[in-house]
Amino acid sequence: MSEIEERNKKVFLILEQFYKDAKGKKISDSFVESKLDVLFSTSAWGFREIVFVVCVAMKLNKDFRASTALYDCNPRALFEGPIKEFFIKNNFPHRQSGPLNVAKATKGLNNEWAIQRRPADVAKVVVELVDYMEQDPAKRVDLVGILLCKKYISISKELKKLEITIAKNNDPIFLFDLCKELITKTPDSGNTPQKIAGLLLKNYHLSMSTGVVVTGLEDRASVTSTTSKKPGDINEENKDGTIYKIYEITVKPFDKARIIDSCNCVNIYNSENGTNIKEITVICRKEDCPSDMEPSGLNLYLGRFINENIVYYFWDLFEWVASMLQKSNDNAKELFYKDLNDYINAINTNVEVKKLWQKLHNK
Repeated sequence: MSEIEERNKKVFLILEQFYKDAKGKKISDSFVESKLDVLFSTSAWGFREIVFVVCVAMKLNKDFRASTALYDCNPRALFEGPIKEFFIKNNFPHRQSGPLNVAKATKGLNNEWAIQRRPADVAKVVVELVDYMEQDPAKRVDLVGILLCKKYISISKELKKLEITIAKNNDPIFLFDLCKELITKTPDSGNTPQKIAGLLLKNYHLSMSTGVVVTGLEDRASVTSTTSKKPGDINEENKDGTIYKIYEITVKPFDKARIIDSCNCVNIYNSENGTNIKEITVICRKEDCPSDMEPSGLNLYLGRFINENIVYYFWDLFEWVASMLQKSNDNAKELFYKDLNDYINAINTNVEVKKLWQKLHNK
């Protein structure tokens, strides 16, 4: 057994013990529980996930101190390996690389780190919990780990109650109304419109047997092109993986700074892959278009903006969704509705999106 396999085996044993004790023991601590309430009240899940990583690391190595040398525990390997597997197994909500997003290139989880993070008050709670555990590791690491598990178990049960079962429906007006409500009331930092657009394109191509592969569906709106290695939010690709059409989907201003960043990414992609992509489709609201865009005078296609050698074509988000639903066949619309429901029922989808989806179906 390799060193990594040996370590992962130990991690699983630690996690399973936390879980067993969380379900079987009546343990409480007002200080720790008040801090965990703060961590679980923010949409930045990485803060609670980094505390989980620290608990496991301190169990693995009694000399580990996250306050001074966080990366001594190799947090990426810990979280993206055994901890994430444990979360998936037990239906705990989690992000792809949450701990690394809040603690990337950080020397230690201390006050200096906390004041540079947003929200800083939540980061400060992480520091307080780390300090608390380091003062008496023998007694407090297990306590925090068990109470963390209790919190996750409780949340998982509550999220399960929000899942719904849908009947088949291919009415484009019904489906458009659902999409409009979701985008307007729970955009979820852009994740909702991005998922809707991606699923519409995916199922359109599947049902028409075009052979086009739609990518970007599994990425969150916060994932950068640098991280994903792709130049758009959603891309249409050939079977060989070559991108031929790029979509940017947003409910935030698509201003000149964002256009320049996008243009740089597209040029890099073209250079590295021998492609010649010169057009980007931006699906957004009218108010998100750049003020100096060349207007079209139309309602669906809003206008264009040329930056260097790349043309950005702006399309109205709601008109585009309605158009895609109208031109999709019945099978595509049914599959889209099912996929959208599956996405919203998934454990990692924003709870406010789940609540609205349930409300829309209980009218």
